[in-house]
Amino acid sequence: MILRELREAAGLSQYMLAKRSGVTQGQIWRIETEGQGATSDTINRLCDALGCTADELLGREPPREAS
Repeated sequence: MILRELREAAGLSQYMLAKRSGVTQGQIWRIETEGQGATSDTINRLCDALGCTADELLGREPPREAS
């Protein structure tokens, strides 16, 4: 999962992404640093907050270019 890269490209801190997505900052940290898996609900929340697809978040396709 390339969560950190997408988050940083969006100019968000972990705290800001947590507030925007409703996912706890601790969970975001675990996903980014420990590679801990995420539920489908968590993935959907993060995608909505980052404006990306699940395939982008999971690294199945390259992130879209920022517009």
